[in-house]
Amino acid sequence: MHLRSRRVAAFTSVLALGAGATVVAAPAQASLLGGLLPNVGTILTGTGQTLGTTVDGLLPGVGGVVTGVTGTVGGVVGGVQDTVTGLVDQTLGGVLDGAVGGLLPDNVLDNLLGTLLGNSSGVPGASGNGAPIVLAGGSVTPGGIVIDASAPRPTVKVLTKLKAIGSSGKMRMEIKTNEPGIVAVAGSVRPGVLFVKKGAKKGAKHSRKVIKIPSIVLGYRKAGKLTVTVKLSRAAQRTLGTSKDARMSVGTVASDLFKNQDSDNIKLKLKR
Repeated sequence: MHLRSRRVAAFTSVLALGAGATVVAAPAQASLLGGLLPNVGTILTGTGQTLGTTVDGLLPGVGGVVTGVTGTVGGVVGGVQDTVTGLVDQTLGGVLDGAVGGLLPDNVLDNLLGTLLGNSSGVPGASGNGAPIVLAGGSVTPGGIVIDASAPRPTVKVLTKLKAIGSSGKMRMEIKTNEPGIVAVAGSVRPGVLFVKKGAKKGAKHSRKVIKIPSIVLGYRKAGKLTVTVKLSRAAQRTLGTSKDARMSVGTVASDLFKNQDSDNIKLKLKR
């Protein structure tokens, strides 16, 4: 396995470390680990209150507002600069347009991961270089320490049928990841042909113009899933509610705590 040079020194000094295991860092080890992690003495994968529950106002993109994120494994990442948001949107736009290797720059990841880790649960009563820490992604095997070099694999599922979208104007999506980290998501929906009820007259106007779903960045303190609710514009609500079906393209960019990242473009079919 290829190890990044900046990780080698830190992890070769750790003799026993596993998922959920604790290690007491000696001063020399603490300085090495401190170069890799922002706060020695802090649990990096904890559960607790979500990072955020709502996003106020329109997010970049046309066609909807993200009204809430529910779950126990993380939430909306807040406190990032406008420049970071713009770069995330630009990267996700490239993924949706079929660009290869659409990844986030290191400075953007540093900001997002720092926000996630800064809001993670701390060790009660622990402080200083000798405090126990927990590292996500590492596991101990008979042959030694195995370090995670694989990016997270997020999955996206649309939970709302088109008929329900037409009634409520809301689309619920379940976004799941197999390890802690950051997942950025954006999408677009192409409405299908007009749904014509039996006996109804044909010829009604029906737009098939692409509807953009606003981007959002989620932080996961552990593997799990979050449910995102997108409140669509009135025009998008009406169009999708009267469509026979629709095709959705979802761009994702995911990174774990070690900055292993990958991007994907997921194709989904929405039904009535």
